Amino acid sequence: MIEKKMKNQAFKQNRKYFLISAMFLIGIFIYMGIRIGFLYFSLRLKSANFLQETVNQHRTLLMIIDELLMLSTILCGGVFYSVRKVYSQNKNILTGFVTVSFILMLMAWLLIMFETGRLVYPVNGLPVVTGDNLRTTLAEIYAAWHLCDILLGLFIIFWSGLLSHSFWKYSGIAIGLLQMICTYFGQSIKPIPLFIAIILATIWLLKQSISIVNELREKKL
Repeated sequence: MIEKKMKNQAFKQNRKYFLISAMFLIGIFIYMGIRIGFLYFSLRLKSANFLQETVNQHRTLLMIIDELLMLSTILCGGVFYSVRKVYSQNKNILTGFVTVSFILMLMAWLLIMFETGRLVYPVNGLPVVTGDNLRTTLAEIYAAWHLCDILLGLFIIFWSGLLSHSFWKYSGIAIGLLQMICTYFGQSIKPIPLFIAIILATIWLLKQSISIVNELREKKL
């Protein structure tokens, strides 16, 4: 009876770790796809003569980005809550910075979802943005993406500070800085550096997601 109970507990624990890993990996890959999709839209918007026509042509892409960003927010938020125990007892000030930067990034994602949704369908009774308001809404979306890039860079840098492995610590700091430099804001978009930053950040986050789930398993949290 006791042996059966222990097997059931082990099965439940393994299932929990599997779900956390799956949520983490899916959330990261979705966010990578969202950023690449918006980069593509930005390049098309940059070469367009008429904003409204470009938005209309890419309405389906914007809808997909909007819905996937909501899914990524739910997955990443749920995972962050699940793995918080790994660093909850760590009194390092970086732990607080990691938490704050992640929460602010989630808030920025919600703002992007709301503003992007207004480009393609009515939201909470507000009409679809057209005419003179379109440029203002696009500016707000790009400002929010700029904020997300900075917060993601800070999040990676702060998380790197909590790592003991030198390679992932310093590579994380470098990737975080690159992430902050290659933003949508200010100067014109440079697609190649931004694409490289997206890929490197994704690889680093994937590696750390695997490591933190393994740490959860080892500590039986």
